Amino acid sequence: MKSFLPAATAALALLLTPVAASAHTKLVGSTPAANATVSKVTSVSLRFNEKVIASTVKAELVMTGMPGMANHAPMKIAATSTMGKDGKSLTLTAKRALVPGTYKVKWSAAGADTHRMGSEFSFTVK
Repeated sequence: MKSFLPAATAALALLLTPVAASAHTKLVGSTPAANATVSKVTSVSLRFNEKVIASTVKAELVMTGMPGMANHAPMKIAATSTMGKDGKSLTLTAKRALVPGTYKVKWSAAGADTHRMGSEFSFTVK
């Protein structure tokens, strides 16, 4: 029984030892915010929960609907992308202010764990 006690203590210690969480890149905020209705938009800012690897970042801005056009096909909006100095933000800047309609932002990026994550969100320009 005495030889069992050290093994059981070691096993319990392993169970109670904190394990480093494997964090994935997540979008924690944007301007405009998801589902917001805004006006005079010339850029879209994305904020991530961690530094992202710049070479893995992809983002696109797509117009998905226009008032008065029931069957508006998705239209990619030309925009330049700029990484923030903090490594946790990205700004998409359109060549001109966005016209009224609905827009979708699609993004993907990898952080320190190199696992590419991605998502999308929409907003409306009035």
